[in-house]
Amino acid sequence: MIEFDGVSLRLGEFCLQEVSLHIGRGEYFFIIGPSGAGKTVLLEAIAGLHSPDEGRILLRHDDVRNTPPEERRISLMYQDYSLFPHMTVEENIAFGLKMQQVPPEKAQGRVRGIMERFGITSLAHRLPRTMSGGEQQRVALARALVVEPDVLLLDEPLAALDPLTRDFFILELARICEEYGLTVVHVSHSREEALRLATRVAVIIDGRLVTEGTREEIFSAPPFREVARFVGMENIIDGAVESVADGYVMIRSGDCLLRAPDRGFKEGDQVAACVRAHEIRLSPNPPPAGWEENVLAGRILSMLSDGAMVRMTLKTPFFPVIADVHRSKVIRHGLAEGMEVFLWCPPDAVVAASLMHGDESAS
Repeated sequence: MIEFDGVSLRLGEFCLQEVSLHIGRGEYFFIIGPSGAGKTVLLEAIAGLHSPDEGRILLRHDDVRNTPPEERRISLMYQDYSLFPHMTVEENIAFGLKMQQVPPEKAQGRVRGIMERFGITSLAHRLPRTMSGGEQQRVALARALVVEPDVLLLDEPLAALDPLTRDFFILELARICEEYGLTVVHVSHSREEALRLATRVAVIIDGRLVTEGTREEIFSAPPFREVARFVGMENIIDGAVESVADGYVMIRSGDCLLRAPDRGFKEGDQVAACVRAHEIRLSPNPPPAGWEENVLAGRILSMLSDGAMVRMTLKTPFFPVIADVHRSKVIRHGLAEGMEVFLWCPPDAVVAASLMHGDESAS
């Protein structure tokens, strides 16, 4: 459906570097990465607002280098919604149809129909400045969809919404994608949005496509340390592979050894052992009999409650550890700051990630 074939693009000091990726028809595809990574540039290149300096962008198998934006059957919706401030809701929604030279009577019917679909008929004669963020969001989506695109590009569409309204629109976007049979490309910083909506995810850092995969692959088993850091893996411990056996690697970090599933590494490879905070198990008593791997002694330095969970920072002889512990377990064990404890995690919860070229600790 959408393909980047070795696309490089320079805009001022920013450079998109040899990006190649494929987005299938009907996918809900997320592009994530830090600010300034090039996510919006990718969207605008798909829409036809930027032309590659090198490489090709294919849309429906056709090279669209010379295809103007209005002929690509694509809608692009920005974070600020970009509604025309001097136009009413009805006029904003109708604008794209006017540009397509849709006959007025047909356009009016489509505008009315989509206003009913989004429950904004009562807003028809309002100006954008008189509406809430959620109302503007509905209008922007209606304007994007009324032109009947088959690709919808979303640039941080939920960033300005309060949590309740954001939850509503996450469900709404999933319904819209299915109802309209759209291919959606969604740029976001939000892990929650990607986990709830994405079929696949691409990670862009410093203009480079670092990796892509299913949401489970990217968030649960990131292949590179800088990706693990970006997607919020709380514990990232640099080390080297000491041995490989029976589908597992032993990772040495100083005097500490951690066991993790092997991902094709060999002895001596520099890797990072990555563990999510909720995978850390913690008790004032040693782990159960027979549990000998990935066990450390530590001391609780701080505790911060967040509803049902308590986030703890712990000092060990080797490195600091962050653990999320259920409040009931904190109460049951009488856990408190300054307490000496044992902490451990299952080997299968440890992700061995490569150190990337350009990552400051990889050299």
